[in-house]
Amino acid sequence: MGMWPDGKTVALGFIVPWERWPDDLGSSRSHQRTSQRPLPPGARYDRDMWAIYDHQYGETQGVRRLLNLFDDHGVKATFVINGMRVEESPDLAREVQARGHEMASENYLHEYAVMHDVDDERKSLQATVEAFNNVLGQPPTGYISPGHRPTPNTVPLLFDLGYRWDADFQFDDVPFVIADGERRMVGMPYAHVSDYHTYASNARTPRQVLEMLRDELRALRREGLRGDPKMIGYAMHPYICHGFRTEIIHEFLSEVGDLGDVWIATRNEISDWVLTHEKEYASLTLDEIVAQFPPG
Repeated sequence: MGMWPDGKTVALGFIVPWERWPDDLGSSRSHQRTSQRPLPPGARYDRDMWAIYDHQYGETQGVRRLLNLFDDHGVKATFVINGMRVEESPDLAREVQARGHEMASENYLHEYAVMHDVDDERKSLQATVEAFNNVLGQPPTGYISPGHRPTPNTVPLLFDLGYRWDADFQFDDVPFVIADGERRMVGMPYAHVSDYHTYASNARTPRQVLEMLRDELRALRREGLRGDPKMIGYAMHPYICHGFRTEIIHEFLSEVGDLGDVWIATRNEISDWVLTHEKEYASLTLDEIVAQFPPG
């Protein structure tokens, strides 16, 4: 592939999964990530209020902290938001949009698509597109599956609903084109490093994650300087964006700005570039994507 715009060696995309959690959050039935041990077997009250309160932090503090962080460095990020979250937090979602960030989506509620049949998966995505249009006046640009657990139906449904990119593909460090007749979508990696590395009982410290992020950038930038440009992502979840997790990103962005050859871009900007220079990128057909899924 050719270089990124202006000869940049690495495309750096910040992605913000802003979720709306299922109503069984904090119960023994929940599949959602938490920093707590599971409830004791036979608990008479089947709710962990720590988990419930913990997951509300995005709306009270986390999103605005990220917006200020990005403003401080002149950075635009990609927010991937559940459709129900847009409906339940419309003013905050519109503030994210007004401050110039890309508005992409997960599905309607943070439930794994692998638990749905094709009709339920379609309804969830259609409801998300409708929520974005009703609240934000625009459809979502791109998509990630909750937990990055798509089904064989996911990409065909995304094509039908007009999505431009899908970041569920962790098998490469560069984007690629997905072709279906005359239709095009961009497949790309999500993030090899995430603030989730600082979460749960075996967590690393944010300072350790900063070193991981620095090392990832060094390695991919070295390859880019050799003429093999790459893409790196970092994911930040608003509900765990306490100050001790975001402070390292202030440092990292200051360091990146000093390099001069890193392209900080939204996923939509990356997709625009790839589709404009389609011949320079690998391409898979929609049928080839679907064929990658083993029988369930």
